[in-house]
Amino acid sequence: MTDTAVDGGHDTLVAAVDWGGTWIRAAAVSGGRVVRRDRRAKPSSLAEQYATVAGMVLGVTSHLAQAPAAVGVGLAGVVQEGIVGTALNLGFTDGTDVAAALRPHLPLPTYLLNDVQATALGVAARWPHGTTAVLTMGTGIGGAVVRDGSLDAGLGGAGDFGHVVIDVDGPRCPCGGTGCLEALVSGRGLAEAANALAEEGSSPLLAARARGGRVLHGGDLQDAAEGGDGRAADVLDRSAVALSAGLRTIVATHDPQRIVLAGAALAPDTWFGRAVRTHWDRTRPRWARTELHHVGDDEDAALLGAASHALDRFTAARSGS
Repeated sequence: MTDTAVDGGHDTLVAAVDWGGTWIRAAAVSGGRVVRRDRRAKPSSLAEQYATVAGMVLGVTSHLAQAPAAVGVGLAGVVQEGIVGTALNLGFTDGTDVAAALRPHLPLPTYLLNDVQATALGVAARWPHGTTAVLTMGTGIGGAVVRDGSLDAGLGGAGDFGHVVIDVDGPRCPCGGTGCLEALVSGRGLAEAANALAEEGSSPLLAARARGGRVLHGGDLQDAAEGGDGRAADVLDRSAVALSAGLRTIVATHDPQRIVLAGAALAPDTWFGRAVRTHWDRTRPRWARTELHHVGDDEDAALLGAASHALDRFTAARSGS
């Protein structure tokens, strides 16, 4: 699918890839705008995935006014200094230099980052100056810190807010820790709570929705709370307390101009979104000047963020900095 057939102006053309567990998306990006895009289902084998990524990049950048200078890849896995530690949904189980593996198929400078970091870069572009912390809530909790438009990633994992410890005596987290924010509140956790309330019959609305084998999710829990269901409201309120504690940690460690809450569940017009803001207003440090913002789902954010990261790294490499 093509938004614009040719590259507009003299902006550097960059290719971007959003390499997820279900879909691989690629785009040609110029001047902060997607000018051509493609999406394909992720093949099962790594060899096929490499070939697909390379083919998609070459496809979206062909017949444009200029060749791409670099490729940015946002990948659903742990990425540290360009090396993919693990990305189980893609088939990576140990340290892999993905850029090197792509080079025979794609002879362009290629720069990797985590897919949530790519999304955060794309989202934070709305605020090009100052420090922006982005917290995402989907199946899990993720995030990143962006300073003046550039990712502040440390060795690769800085801003992974889902693994801030909120309760040292809390539940075990898949990361191996205890009491992580993600273990206390996440889309996965809210879905599990909704199905548990339905199964025990303590929530009439959720029990009714679950009849016939329907699997519930966090949105059902919010609907139940909006309808006056006290048990659902209690679950969401406890989760909101945990999330507001996570926001305090972000402020204490980064003191950003803004925290951007990303994801439909955190919208200010939802039950959970309102609860998070209520607890934040009650518990925020008195000195904190950080503002809370919300952005909805943005399909192009990861692509634009990956492109921005690649352009920054490419420009720095050329200048020798």
